[in-house]
Amino acid sequence: MRQQVAIGAVGMAAVLGLAGCSDEKPSSETTSSTSSTSSTTKTSSTSSATASPAQPPTGNPPPGQAEVTVDGARQNITGNVVCTNAVGNFNIAIGQQVSGVAVVLTPDAATVHSVILGNVNGVILGYQQGMSGGQATATKDGNTYIISGSATGVTAALPPVMVTKPFEIRVTCS
Repeated sequence: MRQQVAIGAVGMAAVLGLAGCSDEKPSSETTSSTSSTSSTTKTSSTSSATASPAQPPTGNPPPGQAEVTVDGARQNITGNVVCTNAVGNFNIAIGQQVSGVAVVLTPDAATVHSVILGNVNGVILGYQQGMSGGQATATKDGNTYIISGSATGVTAALPPVMVTKPFEIRVTCS
């Protein structure tokens, strides 16, 4: 159990680090090793989700872009989309390091290991496989991943209150 949490935390840190270190210019890079155990794909582009809170996303976003909805409200996330294969997992980072979204899942989208939704109305929301209080599933359609479920967080109010919010992430890696 501790190993799964540690792997998820390391994966999320790597994904957020890649998003934070990447420049704001669109780029595409693919690197493959001759070894069957290592493969890396990096894609990034500047994206921004700015639709009405009443309209959930429909269809797949264009390559290198993402749509994130939390509790029925579209989130305004500006920055790069970075998709990488690392340590047997597929990592997705959307936006900037502090306020962005990070997902760690299996490459075939069969299992979601963790999701960080960042600060949503003053609450840092997330999901971690094996921890109580949330759930997440994913599907893959070509290069598009759709991750949905419920994430939990604790308010800053005194006394703190545990909250659970539904979410959906649609991201197309390029």
